[in-house]
Amino acid sequence: MDIKIKTKNLSLTDRVQDMVDDKLGRLEKFLPEDADATVTLKGKKNYVKVEMTIPMKRYTLRVEEEDRDLHNAIDKVQSVMERQIRKYKTRLTNKKRKGESHEVIEAPIEMIEQMDEDDFKAGAIEGEEKIEIVRNKRFVISPMSAQEACLQMDMLGHGFFVFEEEESGEICVVYRRTDGAYGLIETAR
Repeated sequence: MDIKIKTKNLSLTDRVQDMVDDKLGRLEKFLPEDADATVTLKGKKNYVKVEMTIPMKRYTLRVEEEDRDLHNAIDKVQSVMERQIRKYKTRLTNKKRKGESHEVIEAPIEMIEQMDEDDFKAGAIEGEEKIEIVRNKRFVISPMSAQEACLQMDMLGHGFFVFEEEESGEICVVYRRTDGAYGLIETAR
């Protein structure tokens, strides 16, 4: 597994790099040989934030943990990511047993390009406040069931997830409601 390490407000020493490679490299036994991982270490005022993202064939595995100690944050990321990988593999195994298709599809959150903020600032409408779009993302939408989309949303730690419904081909959105349940928005033409 190839681990790319990025830092923000934190210096990447050999000791830190060895610690990340050692701890998070242990996940390699659960993943295909060609798996790539991106680890981002962000230094904050009183704590450090560690993010790990692994794009897989059908899902993107992502973990984000914070702690006052870098070593503890990396341990937390390793533990949570291991659980996610097991959940992902169990899901694929269950699909195989049920005879469902499991064709290779690009990762649903593969970033195609990231635009500059200034390119997307909306102009003010007469007499109204200026609406400013500060970030734009593009990603590949994969066909999946609503249940799979909820699982992917949970693994990414997001509040919503856009996907193509595998039976109808319609673009849908699942979201987490304030009561903890899930909601589904379906499109109509």
